[in-house]
Amino acid sequence: MSETQRFIDETVAQWRTLARDYALADWDMAIAGTPEANERSTAAQAAYMRFWSDPERFATARRLHEAGAASPDVARQLKLIYLSAAENQQDEASIERITQLEAKVRDIYTNYRAEVGGQSLSDNELDDLLTKSTDSALVQEAWEASKKVGQQVAALVRELAQARNAAARQQGYRDFFQRQLVLNEIDEDQLFSLFGELEQATDAPFQALKAELDADRAQRFGLAPEQVQPWHYGDRFFQQPPPDLGGVDMDRIFAEKDPVRLSLATFDGLGLEVGDILERSDLYPRPGKNQHAFCTDIDREGDVRTLNNLQPNHRWNETLLHELGHAVYDKYQDRRLPWVLRGPPHTLTTEAIAILMGSLTYDAEWLSQIVGVPPAEAAALAAAGQAQQRAVRLIFTRWVLVMTHAERALYADPDSDLDSLWWDLVERYQLLSRPAGRAAPDWAAKIHIALYPVYYHNYELGHLITAQLQDYLRRHAGGIVGRKAAGDWPARLLMTVAQG
Repeated sequence: MSETQRFIDETVAQWRTLARDYALADWDMAIAGTPEANERSTAAQAAYMRFWSDPERFATARRLHEAGAASPDVARQLKLIYLSAAENQQDEASIERITQLEAKVRDIYTNYRAEVGGQSLSDNELDDLLTKSTDSALVQEAWEASKKVGQQVAALVRELAQARNAAARQQGYRDFFQRQLVLNEIDEDQLFSLFGELEQATDAPFQALKAELDADRAQRFGLAPEQVQPWHYGDRFFQQPPPDLGGVDMDRIFAEKDPVRLSLATFDGLGLEVGDILERSDLYPRPGKNQHAFCTDIDREGDVRTLNNLQPNHRWNETLLHELGHAVYDKYQDRRLPWVLRGPPHTLTTEAIAILMGSLTYDAEWLSQIVGVPPAEAAALAAAGQAQQRAVRLIFTRWVLVMTHAERALYADPDSDLDSLWWDLVERYQLLSRPAGRAAPDWAAKIHIALYPVYYHNYELGHLITAQLQDYLRRHAGGIVGRKAAGDWPARLLMTVAQG
């Protein structure tokens, strides 16, 4: 056996065990939120980071990676091992500091509940209030309550940024932001050049859409358009439009529908089995549980799960389809591949598939065949839905510009006036009015900035790929929904086309 293969085998033997332990501990923390679960997750994370921080392993991985390999499979395995080791090059003190800070922040986010009118509200309840209420004072109170978690974590997030920067600079990087892009195979100059083009391309259509929204929101709340404030848009961050945009209430369609049943029917129609995934998943809200949604591949051997907080509305049907898009991507990886290669070739490809599946909630065939909406009504809904989806993508693109620039600024100087900078970015990209006298760390209310750092750009890149995949499927398979003859197209895309 060659030195290269021996090194890969020895690394993978330890890696797969530590990765599984970490994934299971993280899962337990997400579904329970107890101090004990958080402690186990922190310990598993630290063990994982210590393994990869070994300087001898890193040196060997770099030497073998730079030497090259005759086989593309072996070369890619070496590169992924090298990148994993490079991402974790830090001393024991840094590992301890980062894991403990993340544990504190994770506990706060998991257990935070906004107080509105003297009542403690879950995120789902908060979102319902923001989307359904026409009481301006009440939605303002709810919006402001949603931001108070930022006040609790802001100092910790700044400290986390300092700790991450220190480790990155020891490796010669400008800061953690640059390191994460490099080690996740994203060119920073190209990314921001692309995002500059997106800003210019969306300026005019977004301004027009925003004017329509302002008029709609003003009428809804009995205000003049110039009086509309950030809390009037039905979303805590204005990262998506109100669900009744254009006079079409998508939530009404799903009010008495089971998201699980609809998702099962959707993937069954493609010849993709998700029943086993759903059985392992945690789908419904309860106290102490993570209030967001994610998919996790526990072992790269088939144990794929999703966490959701389902309700019978448009948002959670779209979210479940999205997370199951991630899940089938993981489940249908070719198990003949080496263990290291059983994953997305890049994060943006799994995001593209997830976004593709979530977008079906606006598809006329899906509304008719899966949800049971009469065909004529489904066609009308889909036509209106196309306008909604256009708005979704415009609004989300501008939101990603805020997030990406905010994170770059955070790591450039964690001690800077991020509170003001955040609203500078929101005003520039989202055209929202800064509330008079607002001085609070609203940027820290977004969990991704603290616990999923330098990731958000992948969502926008995923959207760009999704648009191409949708066009490809329309031309070559006639669409997606209910076509068993074309059911191999999604699977093929999951396993081969996206990897190409």
